[in-house]
Amino acid sequence: MNPQSDTTIHDTVPLSVSDIVLLAKRLEIDELKRLQSRAHLVGVISHMVHALQAERGASSIYIASRGTRFEATRLKMVGESESVQHLLRDLILEESRNAASANARIVALLAWVLLGLDALSDLRARITSLRLSGSESVAAFSRIIAGLIALIFEVADASVDPDISRLLVSLFNLV
Repeated sequence: MNPQSDTTIHDTVPLSVSDIVLLAKRLEIDELKRLQSRAHLVGVISHMVHALQAERGASSIYIASRGTRFEATRLKMVGESESVQHLLRDLILEESRNAASANARIVALLAWVLLGLDALSDLRARITSLRLSGSESVAAFSRIIAGLIALIFEVADASVDPDISRLLVSLFNLV
Protein backbone atom coordinates (compact mmCIF):
# COMPACT_ATOMS: atom_id res chain seq x y z
CA MET A 1 0.00 0.00 0.00
CA ASN A 2 1.18 3.49 -0.76
CA PRO A 3 2.39 5.41 2.32
CA GLN A 4 0.64 8.50 0.92
CA SER A 5 -2.79 6.81 0.92
CA ASP A 6 -4.00 9.22 3.61
CA THR A 7 -3.98 11.97 0.98
CA THR A 8 -6.02 10.17 -1.66
CA ILE A 9 -9.68 9.60 -2.39
CA HIS A 10 -10.44 5.89 -2.26
CA ASP A 11 -6.67 5.24 -2.24
CA THR A 12 -6.45 5.62 -6.03
CA VAL A 13 -6.81 9.26 -7.05
CA PRO A 14 -4.42 11.83 -5.57
CA LEU A 15 -6.14 14.79 -3.92
CA SER A 16 -5.47 18.18 -5.37
CA VAL A 17 -6.11 21.49 -3.65
CA SER A 18 -9.11 22.06 -5.92
CA ASP A 19 -10.52 18.63 -4.92
CA ILE A 20 -10.24 19.55 -1.24
CA VAL A 21 -11.83 22.98 -1.82
CA LEU A 22 -14.65 21.33 -3.76
CA LEU A 23 -15.16 18.82 -0.96
CA ALA A 24 -15.31 21.66 1.56
CA LYS A 25 -17.92 23.48 -0.55
CA ARG A 26 -20.01 20.32 -0.90
CA LEU A 27 -19.90 19.79 2.85
CA GLU A 28 -20.85 23.42 3.43
CA ILE A 29 -23.80 23.10 1.02
CA ASP A 30 -24.92 19.90 2.77
CA GLU A 31 -24.73 21.64 6.14
CA LEU A 32 -26.77 24.59 4.85
CA LYS A 33 -29.41 22.20 3.50
CA ARG A 34 -29.61 20.48 6.91
CA LEU A 35 -29.83 23.88 8.57
CA GLN A 36 -32.65 24.94 6.23
CA SER A 37 -34.50 21.71 6.96
CA ARG A 38 -34.05 22.12 10.71
CA ALA A 39 -35.10 25.79 10.60
CA HIS A 40 -38.29 24.74 8.82
CA LEU A 41 -38.82 22.00 11.41
CA VAL A 42 -38.39 24.51 14.25
CA GLY A 43 -40.88 26.87 12.59
CA VAL A 44 -43.49 24.12 12.37
CA ILE A 45 -42.77 23.03 15.95
CA SER A 46 -43.33 26.62 17.10
CA HIS A 47 -46.62 26.70 15.21
CA MET A 48 -47.60 23.39 16.82
CA VAL A 49 -46.79 24.73 20.29
CA HIS A 50 -49.00 27.76 19.64
CA ALA A 51 -51.83 25.58 18.29
CA LEU A 52 -51.65 23.22 21.27
CA GLN A 53 -51.62 26.11 23.73
CA ALA A 54 -54.80 27.48 22.15
CA GLU A 55 -56.38 24.02 22.14
CA ARG A 56 -55.36 23.49 25.77
CA GLY A 57 -57.08 26.73 26.80
CA ALA A 58 -60.26 26.01 24.85
CA SER A 59 -60.32 22.45 26.22
CA SER A 60 -59.96 23.72 29.78
CA ILE A 61 -62.97 26.00 29.41
CA TYR A 62 -64.92 23.20 27.71
CA ILE A 63 -64.17 20.79 30.57
CA ALA A 64 -64.81 23.38 33.29
CA SER A 65 -68.22 24.17 31.77
CA ARG A 66 -69.01 20.45 31.50
CA GLY A 67 -69.23 20.80 27.74
CA THR A 68 -71.60 23.77 27.60
CA ARG A 69 -69.09 26.42 26.52
CA PHE A 70 -66.37 26.68 23.90
CA GLU A 71 -67.35 23.51 22.04
CA ALA A 72 -67.22 25.19 18.60
CA THR A 73 -64.05 27.10 19.48
CA ARG A 74 -62.41 23.94 20.78
CA LEU A 75 -63.29 22.02 17.64
CA LYS A 76 -61.85 24.82 15.52
CA MET A 77 -58.63 24.72 17.59
CA VAL A 78 -58.49 20.92 17.25
CA GLY A 79 -58.78 21.26 13.47
CA GLU A 80 -55.94 23.78 13.37
CA SER A 81 -53.78 21.60 15.61
CA GLU A 82 -54.46 18.54 13.48
CA SER A 83 -53.38 20.25 10.27
CA VAL A 84 -50.10 21.37 11.85
CA GLN A 85 -49.75 17.95 13.47
CA HIS A 86 -49.81 16.18 10.08
CA LEU A 87 -47.18 18.52 8.68
CA LEU A 88 -45.02 18.12 11.79
CA ARG A 89 -45.29 14.33 11.66
CA ASP A 90 -44.11 14.34 8.03
CA LEU A 91 -41.17 16.61 8.88
CA ILE A 92 -40.19 14.47 11.86
CA LEU A 93 -40.23 11.32 9.74
CA GLU A 94 -38.14 13.09 7.09
CA GLU A 95 -35.69 14.29 9.75
CA SER A 96 -35.52 10.73 11.12
CA ARG A 97 -34.57 9.40 7.69
CA ASN A 98 -31.68 11.90 7.68
CA ALA A 99 -30.63 10.99 11.21
CA ALA A 100 -27.00 10.61 10.19
CA SER A 101 -26.65 14.36 10.72
CA ALA A 102 -28.45 14.33 14.08
CA ASN A 103 -27.27 13.54 17.57
CA ALA A 104 -28.81 10.86 19.77
CA ARG A 105 -30.68 13.41 21.88
CA ILE A 106 -32.43 14.91 18.84
CA VAL A 107 -33.46 11.47 17.56
CA ALA A 108 -34.77 10.49 21.02
CA LEU A 109 -36.75 13.74 21.23
CA LEU A 110 -38.16 13.16 17.75
CA ALA A 111 -39.45 9.79 18.98
CA TRP A 112 -40.83 11.36 22.17
CA VAL A 113 -42.64 14.04 20.16
CA LEU A 114 -44.12 11.40 17.84
CA LEU A 115 -45.44 9.51 20.86
CA GLY A 116 -47.01 12.72 22.10
CA LEU A 117 -48.60 13.40 18.73
CA ASP A 118 -49.92 9.83 18.66
CA ALA A 119 -51.53 10.38 22.08
CA LEU A 120 -53.44 13.48 20.97
CA SER A 121 -56.39 11.64 19.39
CA ASP A 122 -57.06 9.70 22.61
CA LEU A 123 -56.61 12.88 24.67
CA ARG A 124 -59.10 14.72 22.46
CA ALA A 125 -61.61 11.87 22.70
CA ARG A 126 -61.34 11.86 26.49
CA ILE A 127 -61.87 15.62 26.58
CA THR A 128 -64.88 15.42 24.25
CA SER A 129 -66.51 12.78 26.45
CA LEU A 130 -65.54 14.71 29.61
CA ARG A 131 -63.62 11.71 31.00
CA LEU A 132 -60.75 13.97 32.05
CA SER A 133 -60.43 16.69 34.66
CA GLY A 134 -59.23 20.14 33.70
CA SER A 135 -55.92 19.64 35.49
CA GLU A 136 -55.36 16.27 33.78
CA SER A 137 -56.05 17.85 30.41
CA VAL A 138 -53.68 20.76 31.08
CA ALA A 139 -50.98 18.35 32.29
CA ALA A 140 -51.32 16.14 29.19
CA PHE A 141 -51.08 19.09 26.79
CA SER A 142 -48.21 20.55 28.81
CA ARG A 143 -46.18 17.32 28.55
CA ILE A 144 -46.52 17.34 24.78
CA ILE A 145 -45.65 21.05 24.59
CA ALA A 146 -42.63 20.47 26.85
CA GLY A 147 -41.34 17.80 24.46
CA LEU A 148 -41.73 20.16 21.51
CA ILE A 149 -39.89 22.94 23.32
CA ALA A 150 -37.10 20.55 24.34
CA LEU A 151 -36.73 19.60 20.68
CA ILE A 152 -36.41 23.27 19.68
CA PHE A 153 -33.71 23.73 22.30
CA GLU A 154 -31.79 20.65 21.21
CA VAL A 155 -31.90 21.64 17.54
CA ALA A 156 -30.66 25.11 18.52
CA ASP A 157 -27.88 23.62 20.61
CA ALA A 158 -26.79 21.30 17.79
CA SER A 159 -26.55 24.01 15.15
CA VAL A 160 -23.04 24.54 13.82
CA ASP A 161 -23.64 28.20 12.94
CA PRO A 162 -23.38 30.38 16.08
CA ASP A 163 -25.64 33.10 14.62
CA ILE A 164 -28.34 30.55 13.86
CA SER A 165 -27.91 28.99 17.30
CA ARG A 166 -28.44 32.37 18.95
CA LEU A 167 -31.60 32.96 16.91
CA LEU A 168 -32.93 29.50 17.73
CA VAL A 169 -32.17 29.95 21.43
CA SER A 170 -34.01 33.29 21.29
CA LEU A 171 -36.98 31.53 19.72
CA PHE A 172 -36.75 28.85 22.41
CA ASN A 173 -36.90 31.53 25.13
CA LEU A 174 -39.81 33.24 23.39
CA VAL A 175 -41.77 29.99 23.15
